Amino acid sequence: MRAPSSALALIGALLSATLSGCVSENSAFQDVNKVVVGRTGHAVRWSHLEGESEAQRATAAALTQPLTAETAVKVALLNSAELQAAFEDVGIARGSLVSAWRLPNPAAEAAVRYHGDETAALDFSFTEDVSELIFLPLRVGVANAELDAAKLEVAGKAMDLVFRVRSAFYSYLADQQIVELRGTVLNALAASAATARALHDAGNITDLDLANEQVLYDEARVNLATAQTNISVSRQQLSSLLGVWGRTDAWKVESRLAEPGDVALSDLEARAVQSSIDLEVIRHRFTAAAKRANLERANGLLPELKAGVGVEREHDKWGYGPLVEVEVPLFYQGQGEVARARAQMRRQAQLLRARSVQLRSAARNAAVRVAATRDRAHYFKTVLLPARQRILEQTQLQFNAMNLSVFQLLLAKRDQVETARLYVEALRDYWLARAEVEQLRSGRLTPGVAVMATDVVTSSGRPGAH
Repeated sequence: MRAPSSALALIGALLSATLSGCVSENSAFQDVNKVVVGRTGHAVRWSHLEGESEAQRATAAALTQPLTAETAVKVALLNSAELQAAFEDVGIARGSLVSAWRLPNPAAEAAVRYHGDETAALDFSFTEDVSELIFLPLRVGVANAELDAAKLEVAGKAMDLVFRVRSAFYSYLADQQIVELRGTVLNALAASAATARALHDAGNITDLDLANEQVLYDEARVNLATAQTNISVSRQQLSSLLGVWGRTDAWKVESRLAEPGDVALSDLEARAVQSSIDLEVIRHRFTAAAKRANLERANGLLPELKAGVGVEREHDKWGYGPLVEVEVPLFYQGQGEVARARAQMRRQAQLLRARSVQLRSAARNAAVRVAATRDRAHYFKTVLLPARQRILEQTQLQFNAMNLSVFQLLLAKRDQVETARLYVEALRDYWLARAEVEQLRSGRLTPGVAVMATDVVTSSGRPGAH
């Protein structure tokens, strides 16, 4: 019996070594990285395989220069603890696959029986769970589908991080420019308020005129404080996504929001559905549920089958022969497990349908937002900003001719800056919508919807809010 046991042990060792190479952690990581690079142009890392030192060096090097949207994405992918946690889902799924490939360990039994003449009878049996071997391909099929789904889900989370970082970066740029514009308005109204106080002290304007100028100045101070709060919040949001704090949080941004460009939108809906990672994950989950249903159905019909050899020694004589043990599925045939697996199949089928509808709707909405925000920004640049500039120039001429007061000149300047602020917000909305379009084109449903500006331009041409 020693030789067969040694052979089984050797086969098991060889199989384990083969499995470690076929489903290695590095291989699973490379599959995820290939998907992310192909769809976003950025690589990811798994700290479990690579450690932290290289990521820290790369982060420090990136932060020595002013950040762009793409370098911000690179830093976030290097440092995100949430993404590293998601990678462990791949490790868990890989562990399940290795477990599915396992060979059942043989079982050995021994018994000693004493007869009346005190002669000992010895019984030995060695059995192997044959049903486990029969069902091994089915178990492996389930685990493979789950691993494929886990890898795609991690790739999708990496793409979500890319989208969130780009959106946060564009919001920060907009907040930075708005602070500059609010500061310009405050400086203008501070000069206006100082002039009003001097004129009031000289008796040249009424108390009402002074109060109006003071209120405008106080409102400008509140608006600047609000803008400064907004930029502080958006900076911390971006720092959180970058995974930096303390001394590494001293990053800089020198770029400004770029002008809108042309974006191909005609094929967005078809492209979003065709390349969707979300739909592919659901398909893998459906495949896993279907394979699990087949496994449970077969397992219910043949719950346990063991085969081996029995050896008996009685009256100094040895006997041996085959041994078979079968569990008879008389009372239960795995109906509950099969029903659960089939319910999971039906759920995945409905999720596939729902997600397809969501993708199409999201693609249409994103296309509308990109077109609308692009047109809005273009209208501000080509119509409203030039109009405000002409009004300011005419007001300056009238002021020079002493037909208008300095207060009217400063108000014209304020209105011009406010229109510029709305233009910056229109640019921000465009780039947020553009990020959503890029996310959909790369095959991922966006985790959120780009926020549209709440400011409108009233019929009088002055900025207002609703």
